[in-house]
Amino acid sequence: MKVTNEPGVLSRSERFFYTPSTTARSLFFYVTRVGHYYYDERYNFLDSCDVAKQESQKNFFLAYVRAGTLYFQTTQIFSAERGQVALIDCHKPHRFYTTGSTEAMWMHFDGSNSAAFFQQILAFRGGRQTFTPPPDSRIEQELAHIISGLRSSCSSEVDCSQRIYRILCTLLLPHAPTHTVATDTTITRAVRYIDEHLFEPLSVKQIASTVHLSPSHFSRLFRSTTGFSPHEYIMLHRIDEAKALLQSTNLSVKEIAFRVGYHSEVNFIIAFTDKTGLSPTLFRRNTL
Repeated sequence: MKVTNEPGVLSRSERFFYTPSTTARSLFFYVTRVGHYYYDERYNFLDSCDVAKQESQKNFFLAYVRAGTLYFQTTQIFSAERGQVALIDCHKPHRFYTTGSTEAMWMHFDGSNSAAFFQQILAFRGGRQTFTPPPDSRIEQELAHIISGLRSSCSSEVDCSQRIYRILCTLLLPHAPTHTVATDTTITRAVRYIDEHLFEPLSVKQIASTVHLSPSHFSRLFRSTTGFSPHEYIMLHRIDEAKALLQSTNLSVKEIAFRVGYHSEVNFIIAFTDKTGLSPTLFRRNTL
């Protein structure tokens, strides 16, 4: 649908609304409105306007900028330039505006665990709300498919949900592999090293040196690829090994703790209980 009455939005722009089914609201990611906008310097969207109070607007907003610059004001002021993505929580105060010729594809979305995704993406990025996707990401293509699906009324809610999910996963883990073919990447080598030395003393500095990265760079790359910090990855895999030993052997909890790399039975019990919700003794009792 052409846009003809929004100040600062040029006439060749498109906007489409969507009302999700009950199933989509309870199980899927879904959009409530999407658009491909061309802006001029008059564009200035304020959350105090009538449109911002509509249900289709009170959710999460994602914009991919194809040309020019979009500016945003939330708890911070920031911008998204060509090739960048901005992510906004429209439940909270916000403003969007431009200062010149700009083009962007955007969607208002909600559903499933959108709020958790939003919070985790920002947490991983130090609170930043503008992102530069990796060159091989398909965020622009996924948005284009969502928009064209609503334009032609031939897109299913399942397909739309899957496309939103892929976009959010790309923002959450920008360096995660997008295919299943094994590649000898830096993080693949690091994970292999960790797995081979899982029950030995391991430090981030030590692991980083094996792949010729600084500890800080390695930690950022590891988290953006796997979703875990190196420490958490090591701890969870040690706990997985402990689960197997608790279930399949008669070793004492203390023996298992030392076997999987802990130097303190108490620290092992605390970590195991925190991550599984059961003490090692209760886990063994409930799985035998």
